[in-house]
Amino acid sequence: MRSFSLESETDRPSFPLDTQGCIPGLTKNGRRVALRSLIETFLHAEEDLAITHPSPGTVVACYELLLAICHAAGLTPEDPDQWKEQVEEREPLTRVVDWLSTPANRRLFDLFDPERPFGQNILLAEHLDEHGYSPVQMVLERAKDYNQFADHVHLHNSEPMKAHDAFLAMITQHCYGLGGRVMAPVKLFGKPFTYGSVARLGTRVRVLAIGDSVADTLRLNLCPSDSGGTLNTTWTGNPKRRTFASNRETRPADGPADWHSALGRSILLRPRHAPGVPPGEMVVDRILLGAGESITVDALADHDTVYVNSRPLQASLSRALWRDAHAIYGASLDSSRGSSLFTLIAGLDRPIKLLAVGLDAVNTKVAGWVRDVFPYNPLRTGALFTAAKDGALLADEAVQSVRRAAAVACRYAYPGKSRENTKTLMGRFDASDEVWARAGAPFHHLLEAVAGGTGAVDALRDYAATMRRVATEALDERLRPLPPNTRGWRAAVQARDELRHQLATKHMFAMYQEIADVTP
Repeated sequence: MRSFSLESETDRPSFPLDTQGCIPGLTKNGRRVALRSLIETFLHAEEDLAITHPSPGTVVACYELLLAICHAAGLTPEDPDQWKEQVEEREPLTRVVDWLSTPANRRLFDLFDPERPFGQNILLAEHLDEHGYSPVQMVLERAKDYNQFADHVHLHNSEPMKAHDAFLAMITQHCYGLGGRVMAPVKLFGKPFTYGSVARLGTRVRVLAIGDSVADTLRLNLCPSDSGGTLNTTWTGNPKRRTFASNRETRPADGPADWHSALGRSILLRPRHAPGVPPGEMVVDRILLGAGESITVDALADHDTVYVNSRPLQASLSRALWRDAHAIYGASLDSSRGSSLFTLIAGLDRPIKLLAVGLDAVNTKVAGWVRDVFPYNPLRTGALFTAAKDGALLADEAVQSVRRAAAVACRYAYPGKSRENTKTLMGRFDASDEVWARAGAPFHHLLEAVAGGTGAVDALRDYAATMRRVATEALDERLRPLPPNTRGWRAAVQARDELRHQLATKHMFAMYQEIADVTP
């Protein structure tokens, strides 16, 4: 049994998520963030615009929890027809509020319950004081990885974390926890517990359909199923939970609620009353973190998965998500996807947004979050797919063209260069990174225009002209430092001529230039 070493039961730490502010919601005017309890989140869901947080992964984790609660409360649509009815009729979320308000369910959401702490594994209680570490270990962006290296002083820092921040970091861990060694001692817990697998969303890009309010977004992302499934509120609440007898223990989710709330980490928080603040305000000063559940990837995971070359779309800081936007739109054109998110939203009669979020991690180290938002209009899916596909190809051809121009500039600027330093010297003129960076804004403008009704060909023609200008300006910036002598002038002239030649002969640029030439 967990002990808090407090003088009386009335002094016991408590943080009931149904009444304490925990979910950051963007209010109706779009100018204020309100920290709402779970019940308040559903009460204000029709008027609040969205969930908001500096960490994209935390935004997704909040939606995951809210979706799990919706399914557990009985909002699961039985089939695509009922899903569409709930979305179009804007079925109220009062059923969820009623479900959360029952005495039996209210205790499920106490973050510091002494027997069933929300989202945590109470079996770790006897080891928490001796083997716990700073709560910063939960924060993916700060901890970077779990390994106990000597330079990870911040993982030993006992600086406390506010209860609501600890809650948000914990649910983000459940969704995106990294694979690899954690800081719990192997001799005490064993290898299966001290080597965590990647959490359910850590290996792919998660796509959410975003509506005009929190409630609309939740209804859009509900997964049709025969059963809502089990809501995971605490580790000891499920007899099928893994025993850590081996690294290969997995189990299938029994429904959407189980999938959305799967406990990707075994974790326990140590609360205490915050000094110098109003009575009752809690902080977390220590945590213990270990491997959690490993859920079998099945149809529930496939509901929003985007595939590129038959593999789930993964996040990469070196490759912007918009370059694969065509795969997201293409998923809505794939009739074989059954009742996936993409086939469901294809049957809507109004535009929405698609939020794509992924975590780029190299082995056990976080590189960063990748996030993007794309317009979606079910009446324009084919045109959006064409625009996204050809737009990405045009950007790629622009990059290839400036690289070729850079090679020409290097050849004329440094005629006596050795083979060994060619790459370094060419990097002086290679503007490909600038082109990629500047292509994102016009690409999104392209998609917005097409989603709004502009023909794909017309929009792509304008985009091709923009990318031609972007490539030319980026190259000119790299050529500007050339010395004002014959060699410098010749290198600049030859590079610009090469860029014009490349852009005129590349397949996509040539095609849209031809369209421009014949357009009256």
